[in-house]
Amino acid sequence: MPFMYELKVAASEPSYTFVQRLVSVGSLVGTGEAVCTLTDGAMEFHVPAPRQGLLVEWFVEHGAVIENMDSLARIVCDGAEVAIPAAVPMRLG
Repeated sequence: MPFMYELKVAASEPSYTFVQRLVSVGSLVGTGEAVCTLTDGAMEFHVPAPRQGLLVEWFVEHGAVIENMDSLARIVCDGAEVAIPAAVPMRLG
């Protein structure tokens, strides 16, 4: 049975600015695949999908400020519903 989760940035993370969507609505994302790019003003970061699924909605636009636990996107997964951890952005380079 499919279930939905909202991709969020972990509460322990600082504020970021949303830079770019790397995956379009309607695309399948793999576990660990980078779905968007954020910046802290000095460096850029990718946000990995914590679980495979179909990206069905984006909640943010370019330039939006992302605070801890803000929802970035909605992803539909197959299988039994499980707890999905918030994402920790990964520094580029």
